Amino acid sequence: MRLHPTWAVRVGAVMCALTLTALCPFPLNPPASAEEPATPADAPAAGTTTIDLLGITDLHGHISRTTQTDRSTGQTSVEDPGAVTLACEVSAARAANPNTLFVSAGDSVGGSAYVSSILQDRPTMEALNAMSLDASALGNHELDQGLTDLETRILPASSFPILAANVSGSAPLSAEGGGNGVFIKEVGGVRVGFVGVVTDELPTLVSPSALSTLTLSPAVAAANARAAELKDGDPANGEADVVVVLSHEDAASTATSFSKNVDAVFSGHTHVPFAKTVTGAEGNPIAVVQADHYGWALGRIRLSYDPASRKTSVVSADNEDLRSSSCTTDAYGVAGIVSQAEKDSAVEGSKPLAKIGSDFLRGSDGSGPGANRGTESTASNLIAESFRSWLATDIQPTGATRYVGIMNPGGVRADLLYAASGSEGDGVLTSGEAYTVQPFGNEMAYTTLTGAELKTLLSQQWQPGSSRPVLTLGLSSNVDVLTEATTDPAYGGEAAAAPAIREILVDGKPLADGDSVVVASNAFLLAGGDGYTVLKDKPVTNTGVLDRDVTSAYLASFGDQPVKAGYSKRQTAMTVGPVYISSGGARSTDTVSVTLDSLAYTNATEQAAGARRVRVSAGDKELLTKDLDLTVDPTGPTTGRIDFNLTFPTDAPTRSCRTVQAATCRWASVETLDSAGTVLNRFSVEIEDEDAAGPGAEAGDGAGDGADPGDKTAKGADGTADGAGGTADGADGTAASTPQGGRAADEPSVGGGTEPSARSSAQPAANAAPVASGAPGRAAEPDGPAKTASDGPLARTGASLSAGVLALALLVVGYLILRRRQQVD
Repeated sequence: MRLHPTWAVRVGAVMCALTLTALCPFPLNPPASAEEPATPADAPAAGTTTIDLLGITDLHGHISRTTQTDRSTGQTSVEDPGAVTLACEVSAARAANPNTLFVSAGDSVGGSAYVSSILQDRPTMEALNAMSLDASALGNHELDQGLTDLETRILPASSFPILAANVSGSAPLSAEGGGNGVFIKEVGGVRVGFVGVVTDELPTLVSPSALSTLTLSPAVAAANARAAELKDGDPANGEADVVVVLSHEDAASTATSFSKNVDAVFSGHTHVPFAKTVTGAEGNPIAVVQADHYGWALGRIRLSYDPASRKTSVVSADNEDLRSSSCTTDAYGVAGIVSQAEKDSAVEGSKPLAKIGSDFLRGSDGSGPGANRGTESTASNLIAESFRSWLATDIQPTGATRYVGIMNPGGVRADLLYAASGSEGDGVLTSGEAYTVQPFGNEMAYTTLTGAELKTLLSQQWQPGSSRPVLTLGLSSNVDVLTEATTDPAYGGEAAAAPAIREILVDGKPLADGDSVVVASNAFLLAGGDGYTVLKDKPVTNTGVLDRDVTSAYLASFGDQPVKAGYSKRQTAMTVGPVYISSGGARSTDTVSVTLDSLAYTNATEQAAGARRVRVSAGDKELLTKDLDLTVDPTGPTTGRIDFNLTFPTDAPTRSCRTVQAATCRWASVETLDSAGTVLNRFSVEIEDEDAAGPGAEAGDGAGDGADPGDKTAKGADGTADGAGGTADGADGTAASTPQGGRAADEPSVGGGTEPSARSSAQPAANAAPVASGAPGRAAEPDGPAKTASDGPLARTGASLSAGVLALALLVVGYLILRRRQQVD
């Protein structure tokens, strides 16, 4: 057989192509962005109408342009673009296309920045009126001051309709727009129908009194029902060519649930950006945008409507980052509105209130503070400590001996920053800044809980299935909480059930289920807000004192002593389990597996100053040190994770067993350390000392465990503090909680315990400040561990080179065959 020269060329070409492809170190498909712009459709055909939709959400009165300076680099960046930039961009878009509509997904006011909040949000409503906002969804924060306030102040002051199709019971609200949560506006001969809905979580987000006369129906179902009416051909219920839903609900969790009658959605509520064209519930394309929050982004959706076919097509859907916008030309007179508001609020807001020695930040999802309410934060903890101090010094309830402060993360609306925001100087907190952190003006209240009720309250921080699956409370500095750690490295807060609350220490002592503690917080939280239903029916004492005034007074009480953030954690998690040493299932008698999480904060600067590694010691013998995994959990509390096997030396110190039902235990100390070696949190692990038990002694099992008494396996238990201030043993009735689920019936109950931290080993002073673990200005580190080479495109070259060598070999063999056949011919 003779190979034709043409085939030889083709074979060689194929071989070369395979070789080059295999040798190429770059992936064929780059990783998708977290926020993908919609794939543009074909250019609008002749005779169609192009409609541009602009959207904002969760503005919260951030109308001033503000900047921040990175202390390590000296670079200044825009923090809030402000209303002037927003108006400038809207004006430019309208000039480019007269068929442009401007909308909001709610929360334009409420929980606002000081410049707006101190003036009852009038400047924000005036600015939006000046920009001719076309329509808005009702947000939960429009109800912060109750239904009457919405009906008599906010609705009359807004020249745009505020829509809530899934809320009934308020005649003024139902009358907004065209009625029943719908508003229709015509542009370019196209009737665009807007349907507004508010989050299904509304009952947990506002005071119960605000909802007493209202009825709430599911948001997505209500939107789909209204959309169907707008496209059913019946003029009696209003008709629209294009339907746009304004949904004050998280985009990622609802985007694909809208029907074929919905063409576009502007979402909000969770402060998380989103921009995609998704496939709806009936296979239909829907443009969905969530424009971040605080005016940081302007959502843009472009639609094309064909009047002949009555078909709407998505052209694009994206978010424009207004923080990088250079558009600052005044439009609609908004600059004057903002300037006047800044003047009116400046006098009071510029007054120095207190000094701080570090930042107090909200939780981060890895991108910056504020996006993660599921993690512990130094800002929430500071406010909770101010509540405890107020309760212990100003109130002093009769007969109470234990006081605890708690703070809901959603009530903390900004960070307390060390860097100056104006001329006040670094480290000076102004009254305006403090006001912006707590803008709601909730009344202070307190109630008495049992230890069991406090445990339930802490369990209700986990709310699977909600838009925010975890809401981590801030706790005062005299509280230590230990939960069961997850042993699943793929743990995700979205679906996670509440872990067992293993132990609660107050003032360094365990809180038994039957003990009582007085809890101080804002009236919203103590009425069961944010889903903490255990508080809903508790008798509460309201005081008439505003929560922000309590925090302000607390900060001011330190005078010239700067208050600094402490980086020990109030809420941590630990699990200790058996180690199997044979295929037959035998368990080690002196080695246990230890998993800890929730050991670190989530912001880069706090991670630099906070826990970096774990040290394990038995007496004066150091057994191991290991770095923490600081990968940020974006929705939950588990940032700062570590696992290891712990083998107890035979000469490990012994003590009376704290929770294992045995006389004597060997124990080891587990400590988290910052970069300087300062101890931040302490834990202990213990196992029964078999040698001390003596012949015939009954082997103890863990509390609630069904292990065979003769099974000589390692038995860990909740350890406690050493020396003065330590907790008592099981005789005081403070048995450890039995972890829920996951353990076989014959598996020993093993675990780990928290020890009172330095901040809570004794009753703190009434206004004791959190102790600093790091100074401001320390070099920031990126959230999460440093990237390695395996994270980039070149990670794939190992496999690619192997395939390349094979292809090259095939090429050589093919060439030799061709040469041989040519010689034979």
